[in-house]
Amino acid sequence: PTVLVMGGAYGVLGGAKWICKFLVESDFPVQTMIVCGQDEKLYKALDPLMANGKNPAARFGFVKNVEELMSAADMIITKAGGLTVSEALTKRVPLVIFRPIPGQEEENARYLEDIGAGRTAKNEEELEEIIFALLKHSKDLLRMRRAAELAVPGRAAELAVQSMLQLLEQPQNTQTLQNTQKIATNVGTRRERYILRRKA
Repeated sequence: PTVLVMGGAYGVLGGAKWICKFLVESDFPVQTMIVCGQDEKLYKALDPLMANGKNPAARFGFVKNVEELMSAADMIITKAGGLTVSEALTKRVPLVIFRPIPGQEEENARYLEDIGAGRTAKNEEELEEIIFALLKHSKDLLRMRRAAELAVPGRAAELAVQSMLQLLEQPQNTQTLQNTQKIATNVGTRRERYILRRKA
C-alpha cells in the first residue's frame, strides 16, 4: 500500500517528520510519498529517512500534480483544509486527518467521519492505531473509497443505473424485472440527453 502525507503548500501539517519516520521505519510493508510544499526545513530534515529507511519513500517540494499523487495513493494523511478534502473525495482516496484545528478543520473532519470516508487522529498514538488498522484491513479502505465515491456530487444518474443493473442480475419475479428494466431505460435515456445537451 501507498500512503501520501500532505501538509499543504507551506508544510503546515504538524508532526509530518514523525509521521514519515513512523511509516518508513514500520515493520508493516508500506511505501510513503510526502509533499513538503515550501517547507525547506522539513525537506532537508527527511534526508536520513530517505537514505536509510526500511520502507521506500519519496519526497516532493511544491508540486502542481497533486491529483496524480492522490491517484497513486491508497490513503492520505493530511490537514482538513477544504480544497484538500474536496480533491481527495473526487479521487476517492480515504483520508486520515491529523490534529484538526478547531473550526473549519474540525467540521471537515467530522463530515468525513460521518460519511465514512475519513478517520481523525488527535494525537500520535491514535494515528498509529488508525494507520495500522487500515493497512491491515484492506476491506476498510475499500469501504472508505466507496463512501468517498458516493459523496461526490454529479453521479446520481450513473449510480442509479449501476444499482438497477445489479438488480437485473438477481433472480426476481417477472413484474419486478419489467419495472426495473423500464426505469433503467428511462434514466439512461435522460442521461444521454443531458450529455448531448452539454456537447451541443
